Amino acid sequence: MPVDVTLHRVETELERGQVLPALQRLRSLVRSHPERLDVRSRLADVYRSQGESAQAGRWSFLAEDADPDELAAFGRAFRSARGRLAALAWSGDVGALGPLAAERLNALREDATRSADQPQRHEEPDRVQRAMNVVGCAVVVALGLLALIGLGALVVHGARVVAGWI
Repeated sequence: MPVDVTLHRVETELERGQVLPALQRLRSLVRSHPERLDVRSRLADVYRSQGESAQAGRWSFLAEDADPDELAAFGRAFRSARGRLAALAWSGDVGALGPLAAERLNALREDATRSADQPQRHEEPDRVQRAMNVVGCAVVVALGLLALIGLGALVVHGARVVAGWI
């Protein structure tokens, strides 16, 4: 289906409040036509309207007028430069971009190259994550004990029933 027809369908879906199908169509368009800055911009607009600033920053990263707050949210969501570069899925020529977007992309590529040259270090989980792990383990142990107690009660009850038959 031609891009213009698909974009028209996206607009129709958005007018009907069907955001998820519209997003799916736009993401498919970006996969099929990663060099289409207009499609990326429309995808960013839809995410922006939904309050998804990280995704809006992701898809507006190559725009000249990208919002710095959205770019920062994108950076927080995709912490590594290599992760951000992969998330952009840009296969086009840098020359097709405006000067600010080209500079931003080149800087990201340099960061990704630098990080690829450095050995990967294992990041220690933060205190909140460790606490969540402990709580999760405690819940699993408690459920296991409850299951064991319940199974024991069934065995005792069954033994009483059998003893009553004798």
